[in-house]
Amino acid sequence: QAEDSDANSLNNKEITTIIRRNGFRFWGNRTPETNAYIFEVYTRTAQVLADSIAEAQFETIDSPLTPANVKDVISAIRAKLDSLVTAGKLIGAECWYDVVDNGTTDLRQGRVCIRYKYTPVPPLEDMELYQTFTDEFFGPAFAVLGGA
Repeated sequence: QAEDSDANSLNNKEITTIIRRNGFRFWGNRTPETNAYIFEVYTRTAQVLADSIAEAQFETIDSPLTPANVKDVISAIRAKLDSLVTAGKLIGAECWYDVVDNGTTDLRQGRVCIRYKYTPVPPLEDMELYQTFTDEFFGPAFAVLGGA
């Protein structure tokens, strides 16, 4: 894209836009967010992850709240997170039950809290390549000639 293009002007203001190059495509990685969700992919990852984990637990809602059932939910979430790490969709992730979040009153009311955390994969937004001109390879290259 030309430096003075509308797309670059928008990107410089942290606004992702759409360009037409071999079809339509998003142009720009950043959001106006300055803390956690600085990249579009971070936001999309959070939304897809929350939706897919919640959807996978649909059958569990209104089932008996037993330790075994909670362990099964945690195992299922861990398996999902592990598959996303293996597929390169996440850098890493964990899921756990914390007793501090799950007091007797909450459990008695049928409420359980399961925590998970993850690290999304950032886009390779900027790469610097440094070139160095050197004479250091002459010696090894011509050493093979030996006494020829």
